[in-house]
Amino acid sequence: MSRDALFTPLKIGGVTIKNRIILTAMGGTGIIGHDGKFAPRARAYYLTRAKANVGLMIPGVTAVGGHGSWLYEQEDIFMGPIKSLMDEIHAYGSKLFMQLGAGFGRSMMVFPGMDKMPEEIVRKTMVAPSEGLPNVWDPNVKHRALTVEEIHEIVDAYGKTAALCKKAGIDGVEIHAVHEGYLLDQFAMANMNNRTDEYGGSLENRLRFATEIIRSIKAACGEDYPVSVRYSVASKIRKFNEGALPGENYVEFGRSMEESPSAARILEAAGADLLNADNGSYDSWYWAHPPVYMPMACNLPEVTYIKNFVNIPVCCAGRMHDPDQITAAIESGQIDAVGVARQLLCDPEWVDKLREGREDDVRPCISCHNGCFAVSHYKGNPCGFTGSMGECALNPATLHEEEWVLKPAETPKKVAVIGGGIGGMETARLLKMRGHNVTLYEKSGELGGVFIAAAAPSFKEQDKKLLAWYKKQLADLNVDIRLNTEITPDKLAELGADEVIVATGCTARKLPVPGCDGENVLEAVDYLLEKKPVGEKVVIIGGGLTGCEIAYDLALKGKTPVIVEMQDDVLKVPGLSAANSNMLRDIIRYYSIEVHLSTVLKEITPEGVRVAGEDGEKFIPADNVVLSVGYVPEMKFDAAAEGVTVIGDAAGVGNLLSVVRSAYKVAYAI
Repeated sequence: MSRDALFTPLKIGGVTIKNRIILTAMGGTGIIGHDGKFAPRARAYYLTRAKANVGLMIPGVTAVGGHGSWLYEQEDIFMGPIKSLMDEIHAYGSKLFMQLGAGFGRSMMVFPGMDKMPEEIVRKTMVAPSEGLPNVWDPNVKHRALTVEEIHEIVDAYGKTAALCKKAGIDGVEIHAVHEGYLLDQFAMANMNNRTDEYGGSLENRLRFATEIIRSIKAACGEDYPVSVRYSVASKIRKFNEGALPGENYVEFGRSMEESPSAARILEAAGADLLNADNGSYDSWYWAHPPVYMPMACNLPEVTYIKNFVNIPVCCAGRMHDPDQITAAIESGQIDAVGVARQLLCDPEWVDKLREGREDDVRPCISCHNGCFAVSHYKGNPCGFTGSMGECALNPATLHEEEWVLKPAETPKKVAVIGGGIGGMETARLLKMRGHNVTLYEKSGELGGVFIAAAAPSFKEQDKKLLAWYKKQLADLNVDIRLNTEITPDKLAELGADEVIVATGCTARKLPVPGCDGENVLEAVDYLLEKKPVGEKVVIIGGGLTGCEIAYDLALKGKTPVIVEMQDDVLKVPGLSAANSNMLRDIIRYYSIEVHLSTVLKEITPEGVRVAGEDGEKFIPADNVVLSVGYVPEMKFDAAAEGVTVIGDAAGVGNLLSVVRSAYKVAYAI
């Protein structure tokens, strides 16, 4: 299929972008950091993607300010490093819009120690349209209503900040507005806006905050200066803190598909030049930040529908990675532009590769959120950062472009890589690209390691593509691959290698529980690889990520899964994005999957399992039992031996992010 439709110009207000690809905003990618200063990492990040012909780039949201500190007062930043960056971006023919935010509202993250902060500071921060709205992360925290005076200050700040953006050469602004359950979106929803003044009541009043902002920008910058509005077509909320899954019948608690066309027309009439659209809110986060369990182009039906009601361009975001799908959407006029974020974190050359017909060389985003959105949420941890935002689990060079410049090795060496999983393949790939003589040894007959099992479920198509990508890259680089070749510590000397990298991964943790070796028992990997059929009712021991994914896989197959978890909550996985875990929780709700928390496995019998919980011991009948209780490093090699480096899960069990980063560190160091 020709990709020509993706590479036609698009006019947004008074600005024309050279193609239909928009790099949408993501947390951690702002050009102004949380410290209020220019973010130096942003320069290389955006120039890398501008060089690769991204049409329009929108950095992560920057607040216009408030409480006495305003962004429009930072003229030295705008007219200094930002103006310089804009000149460089324009040299490559790309454009950049600044995304400006009014605030989080009830989506404001709750941090440890907040309860000890002065009440005056907390009240200034924890605002919302109406008094008493519950916080998303901790519903026990209630928000106060924003005053009319504060609203007017924010509206005025938008106009003044946009004027400064224009002066600095920024091509347009985007209002982080009626989208994802942020403050302006909360104003727009009847169930979150109980105001009786001019900013509450009718749809026009609920949108007044947003429309006044648009008009303020136009008054300050002129009618031709582009204003994009980030827009959630449908909120996909069942109730506070509960989302609606794709295809689920529900009554919309937020913005409905019936109301959305009128809202879109009101925004257009106010002067919006682009609707940068998707679905969802913080209560249904997996629509705005779709994990692997969401279908590709998950928001396209709703965004396509809303385009029928406006005359301005409409962009669709949300797993818009499939080249055939997005080309057809543009070609048919369903949408005007494609919003992409994570795929351009994973592979900054994605646009050029599509244009050049090198789609097989695209490193696919697998929607894991491990690097770009590692904000965890579970019992005992209402909102936890791992320090990773806007980065990429598969591409450590994202936001570290100057740090991870691939350079030829000064002295090429003979390197043996033991283990053909993700860590081993990534290490071999990088070493070969640097000019080393690399041999990759894998004891099985196939590359991929434990990731083959991880990619097995029907909803893991992108994972399967990642395995295919690695195999192609290694083949194209002519890496010497030895399958069905097990290397043990006593054979290292026979390899004649200058350096040995051990990437043998991990093995399943064993439980000292009677019956764990029974005929009806499977390890998680064996279940995923379908090494043994399972019956109708399956008990899964372990409610971590793998255990919950197995439960989902069983439910899709019409089976009856039961989760037994010894902790007080499922998915207590630091670094696991709340977008992913929240969807799995709603999946558990939707499929009525039985979950036993704070429950310990005591015995497995041919008829089921005996467990002990807070209410005593009980027996759960089951046809099969799947053990998903984690992994331990495969400790065969001496990490202290000269010339031997142990990486990835073989050194310490982590996730894809930690495995790939360890591969980068060793491959760049040799």
